[in-house]
Amino acid sequence: MPPRSFVRAGAVGMLALAMAVPAGVALAQDETTITLLAPSWGVPPDKDLLAAFEEESGIKVEIIGGEGVALDKLFTDVVTASATGQAAADVIFLTEEAPSNVVAIGGVEDISDLVAANGTDLSQFDQVDFWQEGDALYGIPVYSQLVMADYNPETLAKAGFDSAPTTWAELTDEARALQEQGIDDNPISYKADDWTWYLTSLSMGDPMFDDDLNPVFADEGSKAREAMDMILTWVKEELISPAIISNETTQHANFWSGNSTFHQGWQGSASYGNNPEVSKQSLVEYMLLPEEHYTWSFPAAIGIGAGSQNRDAAYQFIEWYTAPENQKAIFEGYGLYPSRPDVAAELNEAGAIPGYDVIVEQAQYVHELPRQALWWGPFANAVDEQILLGIQNGSTGDQIVDAIADEWNTLKADYE
Repeated sequence: MPPRSFVRAGAVGMLALAMAVPAGVALAQDETTITLLAPSWGVPPDKDLLAAFEEESGIKVEIIGGEGVALDKLFTDVVTASATGQAAADVIFLTEEAPSNVVAIGGVEDISDLVAANGTDLSQFDQVDFWQEGDALYGIPVYSQLVMADYNPETLAKAGFDSAPTTWAELTDEARALQEQGIDDNPISYKADDWTWYLTSLSMGDPMFDDDLNPVFADEGSKAREAMDMILTWVKEELISPAIISNETTQHANFWSGNSTFHQGWQGSASYGNNPEVSKQSLVEYMLLPEEHYTWSFPAAIGIGAGSQNRDAAYQFIEWYTAPENQKAIFEGYGLYPSRPDVAAELNEAGAIPGYDVIVEQAQYVHELPRQALWWGPFANAVDEQILLGIQNGSTGDQIVDAIADEWNTLKADYE
């Protein structure tokens, strides 16, 4: 494997949270301390649950990372530790790009023996297969998310539109109307980055890659080329806030501060957007992605750092972290959708999941991206870089897509 840094800045998520010690799990010895590598949204949202776990189990959880620590730093920690044969942490959060960023470099351990020893019922979790490689299992699923779109229907109605757009052209025209009428200066809270390009391309019907991992997005006249042109239009007309383009804010922080009408969200983002403690939006609803509707998922899991000297205690924490009560706390604290279908159903029955019907409909249109490819992490970085460089240089959509295709083909040749 080429000596490359498997860092994916801005990827969505690392984690670890809290709840009561599950039945059937042996308690660790007193005074055991484990480390947890996690960003801010992986820090336990319910401090009382964490305290209860620590008191009952005798395991103290020391968080590495937390508020203000970027994901690229956390990924770098894993890479550095793996290179020196040490554990980056006892417990490590695994994002949707972990197969190439963390698993491929040996950053986490196979936990299938612990699953068997503790009688963990994997059938209780969605997308377990995403974290399996052959007979090995590298993490227990924590949340199971679709990349989705949401919007503020009340703001849109001010411009005379009474329903969500069904095509990207309609969304662009409606955003222009909001801007021209002085209702919303920058109506589209999307970032000009890899995720926006994947999302718009897939929903337009572009498969992006064929079965042999050839980049069909580079084909002449592809929908992915159309999507890139549209993103450049959004940037040029400032339908996207320049503050998002310059990284002064994120698309999410921008939207939750009360700006914009359309937002690149996720399965759970409407719950967060409707929480007045964290969002200034008056109303947030999901919209089925336009046109062909396709999206992809970004599941997350929690695993054990390679070389951990506290495997049993670390797994006890994992069992606790992925249990129902803690998954509810994660959803309530961060709007991250439970990996346990029974927990999701319970939350829906309690009326805690707005837009459940749209979530169910959107789930019928999933076209996964090839994130198990060993070079996916470096490729995702390259897509971001090429889009930003293209914006700065005034490149056309075709020029940017061609450059991205060259990056994919070069990386694919290096790794295969």
